[in-house]
Amino acid sequence: MAMIARPYFISIFMMTMLAGLPAHASDRCTISYRLDTSLQVTDTYLGKGDALLTGLAGSLVIEYPLDKDGAVTDGKVRILHFSVLEKFTIETIADVTTTLHHFAPTCNGIAAPKWRSPKDVGFPIECVYQGDRQPVAVGKLSRENNKITWAKCKAAESYWSKDRNAYIPGDESKGRGCLNEMHAVGSVHCNGRFACKMGGLAPGDNPKFDVWTQPMINGPPDSENGVAISSDLRTIRTPTGRKDGFLSYNLPADSPGRVWIAWIAERDDTSPHTTCP
Repeated sequence: MAMIARPYFISIFMMTMLAGLPAHASDRCTISYRLDTSLQVTDTYLGKGDALLTGLAGSLVIEYPLDKDGAVTDGKVRILHFSVLEKFTIETIADVTTTLHHFAPTCNGIAAPKWRSPKDVGFPIECVYQGDRQPVAVGKLSRENNKITWAKCKAAESYWSKDRNAYIPGDESKGRGCLNEMHAVGSVHCNGRFACKMGGLAPGDNPKFDVWTQPMINGPPDSENGVAISSDLRTIRTPTGRKDGFLSYNLPADSPGRVWIAWIAERDDTSPHTTCP
């Protein structure tokens, strides 16, 4: 009887001891940011569709490493979520209204939503992070230098092209420092017949669903990958001052022209996904 009771007693003893130990603290935390995004359209037919759009809303969630005292420290950071809503009209020889969600990896937890037009049931006003902790890009934080440097990303050759038709969503880029599973879902509505055709669009709605790997490289191919971050981690800015005058990153386009994006991220303390001190 004693031989049976002894192992049971040891198990109870060990469980009691373990219960008295402090819980293991997480070595990671997250900050949710609101994005103030700028979009630049260039190289359209006769420049008629060129435009600079500002104030586009979006969101970004980044995971940071913690030291033993629970403070954010240098090391690997991961983008868990990115989203921007492009909603604007360019009045030119044809009025073109874009309503397009860019997001990675999901929009409200869905990677392949069925909606396209704003008139569709379920078309969201924003794409919100749902807690998926799989990273879509990886970088390294240096608090001393106020910088996040993205890991290696090999951009498609067309990413650097000056040909307005060259860089399209199907072109392959790869690397842990690219923004993977980038989506563009929505619709571009064009009024006019001949003018729409010149812009590579059909009259009426042009539904969009594209997925690609987006480089976050500013400037020529040998440019350093990185963004500036404030010492308190509250503000992140994509690079500025490209020699060619364009915004930070080149987005693929499936109609004649080129598209550029830049953003400023501000910490959102109202988000339940902001857990860093």
